[in-house]
Amino acid sequence: MPSYRADAVVLRTRELNEGNGLLILFSRSYGKIRAMAYGVAKPGSRKRGAVQPFCYSDFLLSRGREWDTVSQGETREMFLRIRDDLDLLSYASHFSELVDVFTPVNEPNEPLFHLLLTGLSLLGGVDSELLARSFELRAFACLGFRPELDHCAVCGTAMADGPPAFAAGAGGVVCRECAPGCRTLYLSRQALAVMRQLARLPPARVDLLKVADNTRREIKTALRQFWEYHLEHRARSLVFLEDLGKPRA
Repeated sequence: MPSYRADAVVLRTRELNEGNGLLILFSRSYGKIRAMAYGVAKPGSRKRGAVQPFCYSDFLLSRGREWDTVSQGETREMFLRIRDDLDLLSYASHFSELVDVFTPVNEPNEPLFHLLLTGLSLLGGVDSELLARSFELRAFACLGFRPELDHCAVCGTAMADGPPAFAAGAGGVVCRECAPGCRTLYLSRQALAVMRQLARLPPARVDLLKVADNTRREIKTALRQFWEYHLEHRARSLVFLEDLGKPRA
């Protein structure tokens, strides 16, 4: 079987019998990879550290019909500060799951790969909730369906003054003339302004924004409706965060 090298983030793992594991990786050059790691859960495995969830590692893999095989793995970055913090682990899971569920196998998306690395590296260093909203907006852009925030998503006119309406099914904000034909969520002007800022600010600078709790909730609801519309089901990581009773996510 032909071999190839890939630097990748481990999106998720599933341990099988006899110490074997199934991995979902997201790589710079090949996009999402499904791989089998034989004996990886055994105490003496040299690959064990490299295949931990959310690790960024270098892999040597062999091609297979459905699942490739991990021959070697070497850790580049483990993002240690997120591993002892349940909140940060939950955000890391949310980032990874959004990448997983929205990307097909073997379709490279280097901007999304870099965004994932950036998100994981910033967790614990900036406001995690605002980072999550920034990650979602930028991930949508990398995937080709960023929500429209400046013009009506239906007719294209510039948004006028007044309470903005957000319609996930239409693709973003809609004007008052088009809103009656859409399923809408009305936002405050402050929430829309913050969404626009999050879409433009580098993720490392989200701490520049001072955002009230009620505005955070509005933005979270709007973006959740948006990716749920495209996903058609709720991501398990968000359910996990809500089950913990966390106001953030």
